[in-house]
Amino acid sequence: MVSQQILVVDHAKDRRDHLRRLLTDRGIETLEASSCEEGLAIVAAVPVNLVLTETELPAKSGLYLLKKIKEHRPDVEVILITHNASSYNVLQALRNGAYDFIVRPIDTGEILYNALDRVFSHIQLRHDNAALIAELEKNNLALTRNLKMMKALNDSIERLATAIDIEDLFMELLTSAVDEVQARRGFLALFDRATGRLALKVSQGIPIALCRQYAGGLPEGLTTEIARQGKPVLVAGNLPEHLDALAGSTEKNGLLELPGLLAAPLLLKKRVVGIVVLSGHGSSQRFGEQELHFLIQLSHHAALALEKAGIIHNLKRGKSQPSAGA
Repeated sequence: MVSQQILVVDHAKDRRDHLRRLLTDRGIETLEASSCEEGLAIVAAVPVNLVLTETELPAKSGLYLLKKIKEHRPDVEVILITHNASSYNVLQALRNGAYDFIVRPIDTGEILYNALDRVFSHIQLRHDNAALIAELEKNNLALTRNLKMMKALNDSIERLATAIDIEDLFMELLTSAVDEVQARRGFLALFDRATGRLALKVSQGIPIALCRQYAGGLPEGLTTEIARQGKPVLVAGNLPEHLDALAGSTEKNGLLELPGLLAAPLLLKKRVVGIVVLSGHGSSQRFGEQELHFLIQLSHHAALALEKAGIIHNLKRGKSQPSAGA
């Protein structure tokens, strides 16, 4: 329900008082102005949605006030009140955007209330339509984004499926993920079987010195804990307290860029072999379920491609070894 706040503009105090009493009886909040200039100042400063104005104001007319209101606040409706309802005045008012015209005297509230019922029904309908349009635009934007992301996922899956070199596969996975979700930083790390530590393999947006430093193993902290849990993580804004406590200074100041965090495990035959982490949403759009789903699906297909690449790699190694009878 839209608020009902009315500005009454009339240089005659007795007429303003009369209208205020009628409006108060309907529970409508009322503001008052005695001139065109005062009325324009109130409209500019206060979110009124209806102006009741006398046509014959000192210095400048109610028609002038109507024109100025429609120039600067076209959403504000205006009803003109006059004792001279000539066809010319009515046409001029309607052409300049007046919603209605009331002829004095307003002895009882019936005429005024009928006009108010019409105008507030119009305002409510306009408000509802605007809300519906905004919702449809939002849904359409989400649908467009979803279709774009699905196409990008399919394209990335095709490239992952044809990747033979493991390093190329890692870079394709990370590049596709960073580009599509518009992250500022990203990295892929794998567990080292010998040490059990996560080692940085490929990255984007992370200082080279850090990449070299952690190629042998990441420090214990948030990334390692997420990988060991083996579950995807979505943080739309800043890290919640329990995750922030796990993140060390290196992760906060180098590997990650907040706000925004996405993480998905790399699962090979139901075993966590690594993790993909993206951080820092690079646009006005925050990370959401859609982006997390994209990363999970991409990581799943990357794991399948990784398994295939490993098989091919082992076959190549077998062929390169000399036979026993050579």
